[in-house]
Amino acid sequence: MSKKISKKRKQKRAIKNDGLLLAMLLSTVSILAVALKDYSFYLGGLQITFAVFVIPIILFVSNYITKKYGFKTSLQSILVSSLIIVAFIILIKDLVNQKIILIELVGHFVSYFVSLFINLSIYYYILINFRENQFLIYFDYIFSIVIHHMLYLLFLYHMVITDRFWNHYFGAIAIQGILAIALVMIDKKIERGIKKEKAR
Repeated sequence: MSKKISKKRKQKRAIKNDGLLLAMLLSTVSILAVALKDYSFYLGGLQITFAVFVIPIILFVSNYITKKYGFKTSLQSILVSSLIIVAFIILIKDLVNQKIILIELVGHFVSYFVSLFINLSIYYYILINFRENQFLIYFDYIFSIVIHHMLYLLFLYHMVITDRFWNHYFGAIAIQGILAIALVMIDKKIERGIKKEKAR
């Protein structure tokens, strides 16, 4: 009996350590997205930020954590990475002597945390109830990306829409949608680690 308890404790400790490492990975990728938002390229006359390539990867890492370690570990990772992003923005603004704007910090935190939490909730529900249906997982990606962009617009752009805004908006979502197809294919090959949770 004591051996079983000891084994469970070791497993919980291992999951906790892995979860922390994955939270750091999620934070690193998320910081990359923040760093790339000021760099852009032109596609068909549209100016699109390089961060569009990173956001689907953030969702993928979150889904990986969910699939391997469950809802709780993934939620903790999302919360930790959200706070690290805010800390990173404060640090960078302090280093370059820029004014720290509260609404900007709130915008980054809310758009990041809420979109990832929605993604996490839908993805977990799909895993438990729909046997990892790829179409539903892809829909989850697109829906989470749309929510992220809308929250970003609300908080960081104060709903100010330029003449070409919607072209940029749908162009970014189209690029992320194409990237999401590849990520869904990779997701299918990841071995699931939460099979027992359905029976609990």
